Amino acid sequence: MLGKIADWSYKPFIAYPTVTERLVYLLIFLFPIAGMSVRHWISNIFNALVLIGLFSLRKQREPLLEQEKIFLWICAAFFSMFIISAVGNGWGEIQTRSLGTETRFLLVIPLYLLVRRYPDCAQWLLRGSILGGLTLFAQAYIDVMVDGRPTAWGIYSKNIIGPFAVLTAFWCLYYFWLNKSRIHWSTSILILSSVLAALAAAGLSGSRGGYVGFLVTGVFCILFFSRPRWMFASLVGISITGFLFYQNMDIVKSGVDVAITETQQYLKAENHVIDPSSTTSTGVRLEMIRTSILFVAESPIIGIGPGNYPDEARKFIEQGKAHAIIEGYQYPHNVFIEVMSSKGLLGLITVLLLFYYPAYIFIKGYKKCKPTAVIGLIHIVAISAFSLTDHSVVLMNNYTAILLLGMVIFFSSHIHACKKHLEHG
Repeated sequence: MLGKIADWSYKPFIAYPTVTERLVYLLIFLFPIAGMSVRHWISNIFNALVLIGLFSLRKQREPLLEQEKIFLWICAAFFSMFIISAVGNGWGEIQTRSLGTETRFLLVIPLYLLVRRYPDCAQWLLRGSILGGLTLFAQAYIDVMVDGRPTAWGIYSKNIIGPFAVLTAFWCLYYFWLNKSRIHWSTSILILSSVLAALAAAGLSGSRGGYVGFLVTGVFCILFFSRPRWMFASLVGISITGFLFYQNMDIVKSGVDVAITETQQYLKAENHVIDPSSTTSTGVRLEMIRTSILFVAESPIIGIGPGNYPDEARKFIEQGKAHAIIEGYQYPHNVFIEVMSSKGLLGLITVLLLFYYPAYIFIKGYKKCKPTAVIGLIHIVAISAFSLTDHSVVLMNNYTAILLLGMVIFFSSHIHACKKHLEHG
């Protein structure tokens, strides 16, 4: 029934009528497969889709709905806050270097106009995640078991391979849930194996963001989507899975234990400016957050300017308001704190709208178009969880590509499904 409502029923791999459509589906299918193994894989696929979108602008398309216009205006507003804050605080070399990444939030417009023409984009992204989970595990296994690294690193770092593996696992699991009654048992085994493989890759990464993202997204899915009779069992299951990762993977256990101990030490300190607890891995993150709040107090509207964190931190260190350890960091390790300090309260508003306006639309259309609403909310919740421990979600090319492509595909699929539902009464 759910598949029929959203036109998301399982369909075999078939040829599509136009070259552009085939190319779009192929690129989206490939997106999750080798992103952590081949450098610039994710960014180049994102850029290729944007270019196709730009070349396709001249073609006839259906008028945008009000919800779509608002979403695109929010993306443009987020980019505008970068320009306003950068110019207002003095444009320099670092702002020029950041322009390429920030421009992605403006390039969402041609990307969205392309994706909305092809309602099966979400299906192809989820299908690609099946192979993606297996390749993620292969990369993590090679890193740890063959190359002897302490954690899975991939082509970039543990802080992106871990969260991406968690996201891939949930994409893959959702595809199984959506189509479990329509696919062969052998395909079911392949999909569930990919889910476990992706989660194992996340565990081998030792990424705190990945671990937090798994727990937060898992609990959210259970509380929001699970039937009451299955809720308790599901919560027990997710708790046991998290505990097994904690108990049986030294990478995960040491990371969690250290984070808890260091947080307690920092919170007990009376003077963070001189206390050694501010120099620990977790303590320095908390010290950067505390200092960022001081930045906002001095420049609340447009912030201190993108990329200006080290310079402003140095001033506060000299004034005795911040620990010297934070001078060596470029950004606070939290998306919302980073945007609030660099772009001010106006920037914080735009990033909250960017994340949670689509979530509002998904929730609003949940009863009518459940399949597309569910996957959209899963994506937003997972990205939100990752954002609590890493600034890269909106500052690094690959991470922004993951955020934006997923958001665009799931939002357009949901709008299409709701519109179709209204048309058919």
